[in-house]
Amino acid sequence: MPFRTDDGRPLDELLLAQRPADGYRFHVRAPFAYEDPVTGRRYRISARPPGAPDPAPDEREPRIHGITDLASVPMWLWSFIASYGRQSAPAVLHDERSVDAARLGDPRAARAQRLEDDRVFRTALREQRVPVLRSWLMWAWVSADREREFGGPAGALLVVQAVLGAILVLAASVAAFWQPWWLLSLPVVTLAALPWRSLAPLVLMLTGSLAVLAPLLLVHLAALVPFRLVEAVVEVFAGGDPRDVVRPTLAPRSTARTSDDD
Repeated sequence: MPFRTDDGRPLDELLLAQRPADGYRFHVRAPFAYEDPVTGRRYRISARPPGAPDPAPDEREPRIHGITDLASVPMWLWSFIASYGRQSAPAVLHDERSVDAARLGDPRAARAQRLEDDRVFRTALREQRVPVLRSWLMWAWVSADREREFGGPAGALLVVQAVLGAILVLAASVAAFWQPWWLLSLPVVTLAALPWRSLAPLVLMLTGSLAVLAPLLLVHLAALVPFRLVEAVVEVFAGGDPRDVVRPTLAPRSTARTSDDD
């Protein structure tokens, strides 16, 4: 078992504290480690000591060790990939490593570190028996975030190309019902990824996942959005705050009050 306690025992429980009690962040209460089977390197995940101050309530991604939001999956995607489960320990590991990368202060060095950290994340997901497709999807999207944050103009271009490629794949798939020659555009999407060299698999994974999931997501949102609107209306008439229906994706006002009291 690759995840272990500080004293080397297999990790049989992940000790987290939800802080504040109605927030969306968790403090790691006991340190643990991950042993990468590919390189043999040992990664240690530090704990957040009890009584340590919380980050500012409006700080979406705190650069602090020992604090995690588990898998950073938006609430409206939880029916596809949950924010916790077998992926919890790898997600905490990845959050820890992301803090270290951000603190380097050099986008090139941070990107180089994240390239390996994102691969380790994917390896850890598979070792936790997260299904293959889900593991690769989670890897692809954290990698896209890496390119967006540290890749500069090239990173932005990669993300834009993946989105445009997905749109082309969807449009060609629909148009092919009337004009089969539209299917000839699909190899073009593949060939366009080749100039990215080592990042070509990432471009293709992002493009393919967007093309496949976008219709499913639209169907999902067609059911979710009306329900959230009903919730918001009921909340207004009940004297509550309609913004609370999007929790825990957004920090509620009560989080700010709790943090101020600490």
